[in-house]
Amino acid sequence: MIAEIMRNVDRIDMDFYLNKETGEVVVTSEEIFRYAEEDEDKIREDLPDWQKKEVKLAQDILFNNPDRYICIPERPSYEGYNLMVEFAEKVEDELLREKLSIALDGKGAFRRFKNVVGDYPDYEKEWFKFRDERMNKKVIEWLNSIGVESIWKGKR
Repeated sequence: MIAEIMRNVDRIDMDFYLNKETGEVVVTSEEIFRYAEEDEDKIREDLPDWQKKEVKLAQDILFNNPDRYICIPERPSYEGYNLMVEFAEKVEDELLREKLSIALDGKGAFRRFKNVVGDYPDYEKEWFKFRDERMNKKVIEWLNSIGVESIWKGKR
């Protein structure tokens, strides 16, 4: 799950946090954080119950237990691009390697890469395996960097 969150570069107005004590991943929006910051001691009465619950969580993240939560970082898009380049360079099929090289040139590379590799089901499976293994490694490195490695063996 954490790998999927890091891989998602379209997290507009949303932040994902890892509760370092429970391992739970929570999501909140900038809007909810604004509500939480309005008055850290109370929650607006005009909000629906589900939003009040989210505001309470945001207050916990911001004010009550900030050391318990850590924002899950986004992976920059260039890392995803570099991963595709690395995969393409290792493809044994000469024709596919050339097609992927062309697909990766210029704007729209992500879509073109996906389309080309999708025409080769065996290589598409290899791509997903390659990408997932690399992302899982990134997650483990990140978890180690925040000091929770012993708790997180196998949780990705």
